Amino acid sequence: MQKWMRSFVVASMVLALLPVAVNAADKAAEEPDRRDAAQRVAKVHDEALIIGAARLITKQLSLNLARELLAGWGKEAGLGKTWQEGVPEWTEAEALLLSETTTQPMALLAADTWVKDIRTEYVANTFAGEDADTIATHFATEGGKAQVAMMDWFMGEMTLFNYTYTGRFKYDLKGAEAELKELQRAAQPRIPGKDNELEFSTKHRDAFQFVACSPESRYCVGPRYSRLIAIPLQGAIIRHIDSVGAGIKAAMEARRAAVQPFLDAFKARS
Repeated sequence: MQKWMRSFVVASMVLALLPVAVNAADKAAEEPDRRDAAQRVAKVHDEALIIGAARLITKQLSLNLARELLAGWGKEAGLGKTWQEGVPEWTEAEALLLSETTTQPMALLAADTWVKDIRTEYVANTFAGEDADTIATHFATEGGKAQVAMMDWFMGEMTLFNYTYTGRFKYDLKGAEAELKELQRAAQPRIPGKDNELEFSTKHRDAFQFVACSPESRYCVGPRYSRLIAIPLQGAIIRHIDSVGAGIKAAMEARRAAVQPFLDAFKARS
């Protein structure tokens, strides 16, 4: 191949690859801005209701797990029907299981870091930096703040509803009263006003337009964000709570030997 031809081929290949290289460079340059905008979106949200629901659900799950394990281990040890909730050895064994397996997970759930991290990840993976910036800027307005408050209310409500609907949450379960009252105290001042829909279409027209624009428009980020938090993000929060519960379950099952002295003590006095 003549020298000029080889030069032409090389130049053509470089030109063909140039857009790819430029796009990759643009994406790399955009990443910090995208992450920063996503963090700004996450920052405006009040996660108190999600956190309260997560702690209540996890406490109830832990109580049910401890009681199921104690009942099963008692049956294996031949303790009979008198081995049940309320006897001193059961109470002590249950307290041991809960203190050794739930203290750290419950403390981690009390901080909003885990919710913020999940929200930031999903926003950054769904929206370009410019779009995430549009969302964060809107949420800083008066109407946007009112809109965020509604979103936060319904996300907290849906988190609890998921476990109620699937039979994994009960309002009258003994042992989780403190977490239930904590959630109720957090919810009381955050209950949406009854006229909020009217206000969004009159007083807060920017907030109304944020979600009422055409989803087909690339500039219409409101409906896309609403879908994100209603389905994928909500699912991620539930999966996180479930993973915490799975960790507690494994930790409790590993403490069979620690519970044995309580079983022996009950058997000796029965």
